[in-house]
Amino acid sequence: MTKENKNNENGNPLFGMLGTASAMGMHMVSGPLVGAGLGYLCDTYIFDSFPYGSAIGVVLGIFAGFRNIYLDAKYLQKEQDRLDAAKQNQTSPDKENEIH
Repeated sequence: MTKENKNNENGNPLFGMLGTASAMGMHMVSGPLVGAGLGYLCDTYIFDSFPYGSAIGVVLGIFAGFRNIYLDAKYLQKEQDRLDAAKQNQTSPDKENEIH
């Protein structure tokens, strides 16, 4: 399910945006944890070089977390711009009628 489908199902795109924003913090926690775990497994069972694979895994996990946050922030900005444009298109004819 894409993010656009998630927003269209419940009728209010703000709930989808709120879910995306709340998941951004989890990206910074889960990325390094998964990276460290995979690095530890590679160190222990494949390469037998304990601290190096774990360190590389943590660094790659941090990069992955920041990448996911960047993508989520880009998505939130795009959705906010779309909502602002829809609101502007909806309210602009009313303002013209009030002026005349």
